[in-house]
Amino acid sequence: MDLDRFKRLIWLRALYLKSVLPLRFPLILNIEPTNRCNLACEMCPRGMSGRPLSDMDWGFFERLCAELRSVGPIQRIFLQKDGEPLLYKRLPEMIALLRANRAAKNITVITNGTLLTTTLFERLAKAGLDDLIISIDAVERDGYRRLKGADMYETVVANTEAALAIKRARGLALPLIKVRMVERNDAHGEVARFRERWNGVADAIDVTPYHTWLGAVEDRRSYSPKPRYPCSLLWYTGIINADGTVSPCCIDYSCRGVFGRVGEGGFGAIWNGRELNSLRRRHLRAEYNKTAICGSCEYWQIKEDIGAWLCRKYHCG
Repeated sequence: MDLDRFKRLIWLRALYLKSVLPLRFPLILNIEPTNRCNLACEMCPRGMSGRPLSDMDWGFFERLCAELRSVGPIQRIFLQKDGEPLLYKRLPEMIALLRANRAAKNITVITNGTLLTTTLFERLAKAGLDDLIISIDAVERDGYRRLKGADMYETVVANTEAALAIKRARGLALPLIKVRMVERNDAHGEVARFRERWNGVADAIDVTPYHTWLGAVEDRRSYSPKPRYPCSLLWYTGIINADGTVSPCCIDYSCRGVFGRVGEGGFGAIWNGRELNSLRRRHLRAEYNKTAICGSCEYWQIKEDIGAWLCRKYHCG
């Protein structure tokens, strides 16, 4: 995505948020099928998180789908957080159940692509997947191996091209297959090569900004720091970890900021509950260092700046 379009979309999202906030249920929900992963990427802190490995309990997921049926459809569900979702054996069933319950207008999976066989792609498409984002992040074998900790560049490229071939041979409109690269300050030339490699091949090319995961990985950002403002994600995006706990945002890789586990009141009880509302108020008072994880974060810089509007909305003077 070019910078001008990115800025325009940020402005449009900010305008939309001002028209719908506050929300009794989030517009976007990240549901983590598993926190297991088969790669060790140098720009991901998952390996140092200390989280026990877990897969989402199916009964819990069914209860979550029932809640979504009663409040939905929301705008988007991401089936991913810290793990590789294709390791979850019932992922196509997850998508099908979300679709059957009209849980969201868009269901998205973000994957490293190493396990994307043609059979699995066909199952994901049949289940009703809208977007498949494949994080490739490199343009050649050696760079991929250094970045991802595995010699699987050719495998991922072949898997991606095979999925695209199946989609076009069968005339499928969905899922949209998007290839992703994280833009790093030492990879400007690679971004141009990545675009050239996939232009006209993939359905879309997604170049996303780098962030440090609360300072856990080396700072290789390619954008300049901004004055701090409240993180808008707290008002429209929810996070459910594989073990059923709720984090304040997708950057909570070690689950230090969890508000507890989804219980009888469902996710909505936590979304509208005291702890999350207290965190929102601390953001409005610029008390970022009084929170579990927000003080060292910079992810807010690539999200909408609606802080002044939120302060007026909530009369925080």
